[in-house]
Amino acid sequence: MLCLLAAAVVGNVSASWYGPATVITPLTVIGDPYDAAVNDVTVDFVGAHGAVQHRLAYYVGDGKFAATLVAPQPGKYAARFSVNGKVVSELKNAVDVETKLVHGFIGIKGKRFAWTDGTPYFPIGYDYGWQGIPNETVAQGMTKMGKSGANWSRIWTCHWDSKNPFFPEKGEKIPGRELRQPPLVTWDGIIQSAEKAGVGFQFVLFHHGPYSTTTDSNWREHPWNTANGGFLKDPTDFFADPEAKRRTKIWLRYAVARYGHSPAVMSWELFNEVQWVDAIKKNPSRANDVAVWHKEMIAYVKSLDPYHHLVTSSSSESLDSGIFADVDYMQPHTYPANVLAAISGTEFKTKPGFYGEFGPPSGPRSNYNKLVRDGIYGGMLAGHAGAGQYWYWDQVDRSNLAPSFKAAREVIDQSGLLTHPNAKPWSIWVETPKKTDLLVSAGGGWEKSKISEISLPKVDVRSLGGWSPYFQSLDGGNKAWAKPFVVKFDAKVPGKLQVNVGQISAAGGTLTIWVNDKQVFDEKYDPSTGSRKPVSVDYPAGPVVVRLENHGKDWIRLDGISVAGLGEAASGHGMGESSWALVRVFGTDTSHVRVSGLGLKDGKYKVKVFDAATGQVSNKKVDVKAGAFEFTDLPTDAVLALAR
Repeated sequence: MLCLLAAAVVGNVSASWYGPATVITPLTVIGDPYDAAVNDVTVDFVGAHGAVQHRLAYYVGDGKFAATLVAPQPGKYAARFSVNGKVVSELKNAVDVETKLVHGFIGIKGKRFAWTDGTPYFPIGYDYGWQGIPNETVAQGMTKMGKSGANWSRIWTCHWDSKNPFFPEKGEKIPGRELRQPPLVTWDGIIQSAEKAGVGFQFVLFHHGPYSTTTDSNWREHPWNTANGGFLKDPTDFFADPEAKRRTKIWLRYAVARYGHSPAVMSWELFNEVQWVDAIKKNPSRANDVAVWHKEMIAYVKSLDPYHHLVTSSSSESLDSGIFADVDYMQPHTYPANVLAAISGTEFKTKPGFYGEFGPPSGPRSNYNKLVRDGIYGGMLAGHAGAGQYWYWDQVDRSNLAPSFKAAREVIDQSGLLTHPNAKPWSIWVETPKKTDLLVSAGGGWEKSKISEISLPKVDVRSLGGWSPYFQSLDGGNKAWAKPFVVKFDAKVPGKLQVNVGQISAAGGTLTIWVNDKQVFDEKYDPSTGSRKPVSVDYPAGPVVVRLENHGKDWIRLDGISVAGLGEAASGHGMGESSWALVRVFGTDTSHVRVSGLGLKDGKYKVKVFDAATGQVSNKKVDVKAGAFEFTDLPTDAVLALAR
């Protein structure tokens, strides 16, 4: 069962690394000291044993250049500085690297992550894009994350908190292609803090706002905009313009040179949500420019990085595009009505992957901890390479989310998850003595629904990940995606079915509901005046078929469908192999549950019961027969690790 540790690490070339140590020396160069096309400053570190480690140098201001060494062999190294291939300075015993990195750097083993020494790495944490919490820097945020049990984050190179070296402060001018030193120093502090906290982060090098005029746009203040004295007339041209590519490579090279020595850099993330840039959203004919840019920049970064950090890019829409063909792992984002369905319903077929952002569709909601745990365990129990990662870092303190992360850390460390990389998700069914209303909601986004019919009550939450809440019109709008939506179930007694209506398209829509082929509801929704109150319809006892249709001008968002008295008081999801399983059971009443659908062999199993809210752990035993077991007195959100 230890095949994860038997495979080679993809992404790193040495099992042991020593350092870091930095050498700084004054050098005279002509022209932009940041631009390797003009001044390619490199260093050869020569060890006493004769081995040579070639590294990129980087400008630190005041006429000085630096280079940082992490080496596969310990000891003292001389440093030979070269400019454009010509040696200009030699320093004897320039650095001494004796301290061994604890685990090395993060790479890939199979469909998961591992350090270069073979230790598994399972990412769990939350995003920390920029300084947005009063009196807390990003570096301080990393310290806080480590205390919460988190070991992962994403941090953007954005200008509104002075982390982007291209953007000037107000009233400041940047000559030519030079970078600004203050943001570069800020990144030093972030990396040092992340290292001490044990947090590996995705270094987000570019984000969509500066290259979009429609979504979170920062184009107007971009220094490369011709309106600001720059060279780009349109943000669409960023991906093809030679000067833009030249400046992009300046930043990529500098980031690798100055920060690539750090094991806290899990990966270089080229772009945050690239689907929002004008080159895709407004000018889809230019999407190939984005794909070519990714291919070129990924190859460029990999040609520079001596530590072979992973490279990725992210999207909140389809990952099927060739844009992501060369990334090392997939990084989707999602903001659905049903977080658990969206994340657990995703399968990464060819590469490792996990969700780098998740949240509800219209901002934070009241039950933050349930939402966070759905994302964490949705990814964990779907066999992803990491947990789902929560976007709203400002809610961690405000809503006391840290205990949920600490509890998840206990699950990762004690459940056996790390030694069962081949475990598969199972379709689990939980039954309880008490019944409640059954609510189903969509886990998809703006896409064509993969399902148009569900049969209740036994619906696999993973299948709901393919259900888009954007209910298309049969008569207008996106007809290619339009289908009626059908709900089937057997009712012991008459009852009510409720449809929760959310956002309405700008053109409006019309919702029609049929129960057993009898029309019972028809209403036109206007985005400005139409009612969005839940729609309730009666159904009879016996077989029930409810059909929803939209005959309006465009889509209506359906945020959920509930059926009175048809649900269990608890539900669950899980994964496993023949003699090990990890199962989550949660609900309003978990005092007595029967869990079925497990692929376990019959027999007695030791069970670690984790309280997902508090992190408390208890040890039990259970009998598994025909893929089922019964349990009493579980926490209301429990994770069970079963092993023979």
